[in-house]
Amino acid sequence: MKPEALAELLATLVDIPSVTGQEAAIADFVAGRLARRASGETLRSGHAVVWRAPARGRPLVVLAGHLDTVPPNGEARARLADGRLYGLGATDMKGGDAVMLGLVETLDPAALRFDLACVFYDAEEGPAVNNGLGRLIGEMPWLRDASLAVLLEPTDCAVEMGCSGMMNVEVTVRGKSAHSARPWTGVNAVERAAPWLAGIVRFPVTPHAVQGVEYRETLAVTLLKAGRVRNVVPDELVANLNYRFPPDRTLAESERKLRALVPADFEFAVVDQAEPGLVCSDRPIVRDFVDRFGLPVNAKQGWTDVARFTSAGIPAFNFGPGIPELCHVRDEYCPVANLGTAYDTLARFLQEPS
Repeated sequence: MKPEALAELLATLVDIPSVTGQEAAIADFVAGRLARRASGETLRSGHAVVWRAPARGRPLVVLAGHLDTVPPNGEARARLADGRLYGLGATDMKGGDAVMLGLVETLDPAALRFDLACVFYDAEEGPAVNNGLGRLIGEMPWLRDASLAVLLEPTDCAVEMGCSGMMNVEVTVRGKSAHSARPWTGVNAVERAAPWLAGIVRFPVTPHAVQGVEYRETLAVTLLKAGRVRNVVPDELVANLNYRFPPDRTLAESERKLRALVPADFEFAVVDQAEPGLVCSDRPIVRDFVDRFGLPVNAKQGWTDVARFTSAGIPAFNFGPGIPELCHVRDEYCPVANLGTAYDTLARFLQEPS
């Protein structure tokens, strides 16, 4: 499928609003396109759509991408300029969805060396509890039989292995309120927390290699709340710590490490967490993909649904046409050439023997 045709398809997808929770229209569009495919089965679960080719006893490969976007921050409509398709979701990740649709519409399932399924799911950008891929893996247990899953998240046509784990912790520092004209009668929670905050914000960005892929361990104070009114010494300070940790560390190990960084007399509560996606560089089917096409291999520093696949025992990696640095930014775009590269690479992998 030519890049120009993929760009036209991407523009159509971009022009269908699909902010998280409002994916019905785009799911209907995708389901309609897939239903016109002569072979294969189209399945629906809420605002998610799954297509699978007739099973012929070959290893199953799953391609996956989410249909939802963050709220508009500028261009909500598609615009083509200088070889780039601009618009909300163009890079994250309707570009990947367009490539998947193109593959389903142009490849002959009988001529592939794999059985194939394509998953277009909802609610990736919202709370993890509503994530459509997690729901689908539960509803369609045959997905767990996959030999490989490729998530078409933005990677600029490189392979990004695994993904960092994530943990949000609220640290609460207690004090005693007092009139600001007589602060000595109280205990200022900000003053109590200040020496600790001065140290925690200097947590070093720490490189960490997993199977030869370098991740960065990071810790940031992302929310800080203290005080109620201007003339009262605050009796409480709450800081949110956002921790990103490498894929070879468990949630329990990560929590223990964070607890060790917080004074024992401060309150510590994990409010949100997501396990990392495992690095699968050593799996033969993954090595085949990387080596055949000579692709660069990078770490996926952010969290993606690769973690859902690897936690289900499915080797997985990220590979898509979008640009990682353009996710959620105002002038989001996907290079048209990248659409063609992603399509051609995946088509060759699915069709040609290794």
